[in-house]
Amino acid sequence: MSDIWSLGIQRLLARVNSFHQPGSSKSKCKSFLCHTEHIGWIREDAANQLRRYSNVFIEHSDRFTLADHLNTYESRSEAVAKVLNDMRARDCLKTLRGWRDELYLVKSTYNRSPLFEIERSAASIFGIRKYGSHLNGYVIDDDGTWRMWIGKRSATKQTFPGMYDNLAAGGLSHNLTPTECMIKECEEEAQIPKALATEKLKAVGAISYCYEDDDGIHPEGEFLYDIQLPTSFTPNNADSEMEKFYLWTIPEVKQAIIEDNFKPNCAVAVLDFLIRHSFITPEQESNYFDILSQIHMPGH
Repeated sequence: MSDIWSLGIQRLLARVNSFHQPGSSKSKCKSFLCHTEHIGWIREDAANQLRRYSNVFIEHSDRFTLADHLNTYESRSEAVAKVLNDMRARDCLKTLRGWRDELYLVKSTYNRSPLFEIERSAASIFGIRKYGSHLNGYVIDDDGTWRMWIGKRSATKQTFPGMYDNLAAGGLSHNLTPTECMIKECEEEAQIPKALATEKLKAVGAISYCYEDDDGIHPEGEFLYDIQLPTSFTPNNADSEMEKFYLWTIPEVKQAIIEDNFKPNCAVAVLDFLIRHSFITPEQESNYFDILSQIHMPGH
């Protein structure tokens, strides 16, 4: 790979893992625990607001915990929801202006039982890991040429408007499995029929990373899927979230993911695809091992 491309990938990975970079807020954050389970990180801007709700959030020297009397899923969910609704009414944190009315499950790790549920837009206040499902769609032409379907997000999207994206992707809400979420997004975002998605979808792994921005801290984990589509199929958007789809060659895709107009975590999902299908190899890319490490960062 060229030095320019390698530097572009390192810049991308530094961006999606900005919470782990020198100069981030990580060293000044307090851990967020539910009883003994570590579930997130709380920055000082969030801590300043949570101190108003000492009947729900208990501050210690190095951590915040939920109050001991909140000892069930239901009681925790209700108490946190009341706090967030009050904070939203006070307009005290920017991220709550993007309220989604969509609930996420809060777990210490994906395979543990949920501890409570939380409004999606509020997860970054607490540095709680969110999960999603992302799809890389591709075709193989008769001459063996691989091409990938790349979406362009609507200019009216709440986040990353007008940027390039995967063929389909979505956050994992509280009532869906990763595959159910992926099938749903296939229909809504690309009009891939449910029967075709169910037959052709392949679960191929996951990526994880953690960045921070003005909204807070974002540890995220994405379940990845591939789908080989017929060359005759053309995706179309059904929910107004995608503006257009492009069918790009692999060299075009490689160039696109190092540019600033590709949604960063979606670019990482594409990067994983390129590695898995040997379009990037250790012989071509001297930072191969480091790249793999940086797209599988620990949650805490």
